[in-house]
Amino acid sequence: MTGLLLVFMLINFADKAVLGLAAKPIIQEFGLSPSEYGLLQSGFYALYGISAIAVGFLSNRVSTKWILLVMALVWAFTMLPVIWPVGFAVLLVSRIVLGAAEGPANPMAMHAAHKWFPNEKRSLPSALLNVGGGIGAAVAAPVLTTVIIAFGWRWAFFALFAIGIVWVLLWLVLGEEGTIAGAARDRQTSGGGIDEPHVPYRRILLSGTGFGAFFNAFVSYWGLALLISWVPPYFQIVLGYSASETGTLLVLPWVANALFVLGQGLLSEWLMRRGVSSRLARGVLGGVAVMIAGIAMVLFPLTAGGLQLVLMTVAFSLGAIVFAIGSTVNSEISPARQRGAVLSIYTAAATTAGLIAPYVTGRIIEAAATPATGYTIGFTVAGVLLLLGGLLAALIVRPERDARRLGVDGACEVVAR
Repeated sequence: MTGLLLVFMLINFADKAVLGLAAKPIIQEFGLSPSEYGLLQSGFYALYGISAIAVGFLSNRVSTKWILLVMALVWAFTMLPVIWPVGFAVLLVSRIVLGAAEGPANPMAMHAAHKWFPNEKRSLPSALLNVGGGIGAAVAAPVLTTVIIAFGWRWAFFALFAIGIVWVLLWLVLGEEGTIAGAARDRQTSGGGIDEPHVPYRRILLSGTGFGAFFNAFVSYWGLALLISWVPPYFQIVLGYSASETGTLLVLPWVANALFVLGQGLLSEWLMRRGVSSRLARGVLGGVAVMIAGIAMVLFPLTAGGLQLVLMTVAFSLGAIVFAIGSTVNSEISPARQRGAVLSIYTAAATTAGLIAPYVTGRIIEAAATPATGYTIGFTVAGVLLLLGGLLAALIVRPERDARRLGVDGACEVVAR
């Protein structure tokens, strides 16, 4: 099941990345200004958060198997309208619908996976699912760029349609529902075992762990949104790389993303098995990583050559470990029956950065004296946000303390077992 969910997340990020990879021909074909292209990228997130929250609450009642199936089916069919010559409005609407269907992807995949693992074993599967994003974009960058160069940008969208349909068929046959959370509900409704507490969502989300994880993920998603939307045109317009060179170079941050996320999962799980607190193994680790990414983000547009590529890779990859960490620590402080909704609200709030960052950066670039100056300012803003988010998370993310305060410390896992 974790393997199928990993592929699900791979497709999810390939769908996100395709518009950025096709940015130059799309900008030329539609005659878009930087702010209009930024609006097109931001439109993807117009319903992203709302959908994530709505589906999160739905998951409290509906099997995640069927939720994931419907989501992947919608992803596939949103690729079809742009295969034919269409206007800007159709392209924008298709991205808005895709964003609405992809908004719940990460929390639902996490929720589905966490039903198979107790708390102390969730770090690695959480990391693996987030690795899917890095692998998806790393594979998508060169492959889809090759398709775009050889056949045109619309065929890249068709390829993603076909891949999505294949996954839907596999999931329909092989997908199963997890056992741990289901067992907890069965005991609870039958009156046996320990009653699982219901905690107001406000208390969970505004706890130190909830808010710290959110803000750290928000600033990291700001950087991710820039990687998807503005780094490809930056390589071609400012740095002068060709489309094929850009597709190859974009593999670097996505491969590093996958390695860092997987490494975080292994390291966090290793530390916790040796008695290290979740605060250090997850909260402080994530906060320090995001601060390092922030420093690299500020410096990379000021350098050149190999050093610039190294800094760019770190800036757009290291902070990604907090998406898995945020899901894990929020699961740690949430009752099992509320976990899907909590993870969805967390994701919805964090990914609002995707709605804001591309458009704001586009306006910055448009207002600057030169494109190079605009990009430098935009990346500096992202770097400062990363530094602030990482520092806050390192200080206030304390899962054990907040689980005790919320009254869920250990209770959910006892019920689950």
